[in-house]
Parts: sequence; structure tokens; C-alpha cells
Amino acid sequence: MNTLDLMTPLGALFGLLPEVILTITACIVFLVAGWRGSTPAGSRLAGWISLAGIVLSGVALAYLWLGGFTPSGIAHMVALDPFRYAALGILLIAVGLTIVISLGYMERERLLAPEYYGLILLAAVGMMLLAGAVDFIVLFLGLEVMSVAAYVLVAFNRGNQASVEAGLKYFLIGAFASAFLLYGIALLYGATGTTNIILVGVQLSSGSVSILSALGVGMLLIGFSFKVAAVPFHMWAPDVYDGAPTPVTGLMATGIKAAAFLALIRVLMQGLAPVEALWQPVISTLAILTMVIGNLVALSQRSIKRMLAYSSIAHAGYLLVAVWPGSRLGAAALLMYLLAYGITTLAAFGILAMLGRGGERDVTVDDIAGLASQRPWMAFAMAICMLSLLGFPGTFGFIAKWLVLSSAVFEGQWLLAVVMVLASVVSAGYYLPVIMAMYMRDAEPGVTYSGVTVWGAAAGVVAVAIVGIILLGLWPPDLIDLSMESAAALFQRSLPVAIQ
Repeated sequence: MNTLDLMTPLGALFGLLPEVILTITACIVFLVAGWRGSTPAGSRLAGWISLAGIVLSGVALAYLWLGGFTPSGIAHMVALDPFRYAALGILLIAVGLTIVISLGYMERERLLAPEYYGLILLAAVGMMLLAGAVDFIVLFLGLEVMSVAAYVLVAFNRGNQASVEAGLKYFLIGAFASAFLLYGIALLYGATGTTNIILVGVQLSSGSVSILSALGVGMLLIGFSFKVAAVPFHMWAPDVYDGAPTPVTGLMATGIKAAAFLALIRVLMQGLAPVEALWQPVISTLAILTMVIGNLVALSQRSIKRMLAYSSIAHAGYLLVAVWPGSRLGAAALLMYLLAYGITTLAAFGILAMLGRGGERDVTVDDIAGLASQRPWMAFAMAICMLSLLGFPGTFGFIAKWLVLSSAVFEGQWLLAVVMVLASVVSAGYYLPVIMAMYMRDAEPGVTYSGVTVWGAAAGVVAVAIVGIILLGLWPPDLIDLSMESAAALFQRSLPVAIQ
């Protein structure tokens, strides 16, 4: 086991090596943007450089993880534990898939600004800081770096009114949510005298909970609820997801949501565990509302992109079920679910990006009728994605949902488990019609899919994702063990000698 002093400049850079690599890569991409300009060649070059940065960051992450580096004391602001490493791995996969899907999409839509890829990398840096923070200052810094880049990405298609409108809505609601989160941090600092998440937990466990602490917890929960699009704080998500460029929508529904959930569970497990009686009822209520309303509203959607937006809200409810127990199994289930949902959703958005034009807002279930007869592999891939999101046995999504259900049942929370099962049954009402349209209906007269552009790189990663969904659905034990080992880090608190 190697120790690393994060209070020294060299130690801090080494501990943040994955984030540092992505930051340097983003700077290189911006230089490429100034050098090559908004040309197809410049855009492709920026995309491939960004993808290389993701790979190098993944190598650095593997070195930290396999090297077993741990901080040499409590005086640090970023975690060096397996949970952070697993979290960063999930985020890098989501960002890498987004970049590959974007390569062909941006050229087809004539959005040839290479800065797009630099913004994705900066958003990734923010996500990674958010997911690995053990201090509220770093948590808020990561949140803002991620959010500011995301605001621009959502409105990146300036020629599309829906994209510009979505960017404005996201900016206004995002700023509002950040204010709640910052106010909650300030109140907890006033009550405990520290911004370190672990030390906040120590202070809260040492005496009765003050009104100041309770208000701080409430403000934090409101801020995080906005970020994960939990009902009733979800009103921004459908319009923003619908208006953003499709690869950006995929990144928001997976990477950005995953980062917020990973930060939330660390705050609850390590900082607010002593006051779980305050937040558990709130989490369970939010989970039930989000599962029920997200699925019911998704039933009425004909646009596939908007249906996936409401589906994303429903899945936030399932993830909240994993958060509620405050247990090792719940944290492991969260990691598994984020990975399964991320791979499946990005594959679905990748297929949707190939099928549509101009943001894909108008691609409905009726528009893909007969797809299986003309594009059988594309239809098969979309069908696997829908079944995995539904939680059909034999897919990775089923394994993830089973773990989430187990985490609730083991803690005796039968209400959440029952609601989750019923909500999943309801979701069949909008996932299965997509499959039925592709396989059981004929295309409209004169409609062909011969003009659908299939980009080699995007098709390759979608194919790999589909294979992964099937294989991990049939044989997931090693991944389950890894997620359990990573989740255990949240419950191994190292306290300063003065407090011990």
C-alpha cells in the first residue's frame, strides 16, 4: 500500500493525474481550434485528440487504482479510494462514448467548431472532481466547472432555436440549483466549523442536530435533486434534453447525472450518515414520486428523444432507491446501475443520432416502423437497448435493477421495492412499442432507410456496447464483486488523531 501526501504540490498533481491529463488535453484542443479553424479536418482532429486524452486519463486512473495509493492523513480534499476510482472509470466510459458518437454527428449537422470537444473534456474534469470530492469546496468547484461547460454544450447548435432555448433554461435552473447547494454548504459550515465531508459527519455525530444543520441538509438535498432531475425538481430536464444536440443529451443523461449521484452518495454516507433520520424520508419520497411520474408521463410521448428524456427521470428514481439504504450494497448497486444505464442510454442515443436529422426531435415511434427489414442490425441494437432499460432478464439492465431491489429489500424497505417493480412494469408501455414498431409494422409507403448515415466509429462503439450489455447480463459476478469492494471504501473512515 502506497501513501500519498495530497498537501504537497507534487502529491496533489499525482493524486489528480486523470483530471490533470484531461485539462491539458482540453488546452491542446482549444489550440487546435485556433490553428485549424472550423473545418471538417479541424473538428475531426480535435475529436481524436480528445479521445486520446480519455485513453491516457484511463491509463493514469488504472495506475492509481492498481497502485493502491491512499492519502497520508485526513488533510486532503479529493478521495484516493476505490470508490472514486470506480466512479471515474464510469465517467470516462460515458465521455469516451459521447466523443466517438459526436465525430460523425457534428460533421453531418455542420457543427464544425472544434471547441465542442474541449468543452466536453472540461465538463468531464468537473464531473471527476465532483465525484471524487471529500471537501465541499472541491465539490462545488467541480459542480461549476461541469455546469458552465454543459450550459454551452446544450446551446451549441446556435442555428437551432430549440437548442438555444434549452441552453437558456438549463443556465437559469442550474444557477438556481447551485445557489441552493452553496447555501446548504454554508449552513453546514456554520454548524460544524469545517467543509471536510468526513469531519462534518464527525461533528454531527458528537451531539444533537441543530436547526442550522437541519436547514443545511435540506438545502443540499434540494440542490442535488435539481441536478439529478428528481421530481418535483425535474421540470427543466425534458425541454433541455429534447433541445440539446443528441450526443450532448446522452452525456447529460449519463455522465452529468452519474457525477451528481456519485457526489450525493458520498456526502450522505460519509458526511450525513449520523443524521440519516433527516434525509432518508426525503430520499424515499423523492424516489417514489420520480419513479411514478417519470414513467407515467413517458407513456404519452411519441418522440423517441423526449421519451428517453422522461425515461431518464424515471431512472433517477431507481437510483434514489439505491441511495436510500445508506448501505454498502446500496452503494455497490448505484455503481452497477450507473454503468449499465450509461452504456445502454448512450448506445440508444447513438442509434437515434444516426436515424435523425436536425437534433432528432421529430423522430417518433411511427418513423422507425419497418426498420428491422431494412436495417436489421440497427433494429437489433435498439431492441437490446430498450430491453436493458426495461430490465429484461439476460441484459445488464436486469442485473443492475436486481441489485437495487436487493439493497432496498435487505433493509426492509418494501414500499420502495414494490413501487420500483410496478414502475418497471409500467415502463414496458413505452419501451416495447419501439421494438414492436421496428419488427411488427411495415414502413410507410415510399419510406426507406437507405439514406441513414452509419458512421464507422460510432457503429463500432454501439456494437461493443450491445455485446457488453448482453455478456454482462449473462455473467456479471466479477463486476459485482468489484463494485462491492469499491463501495466498501465509503465506510472506511480515517479520522485525525486529535478527534480519535
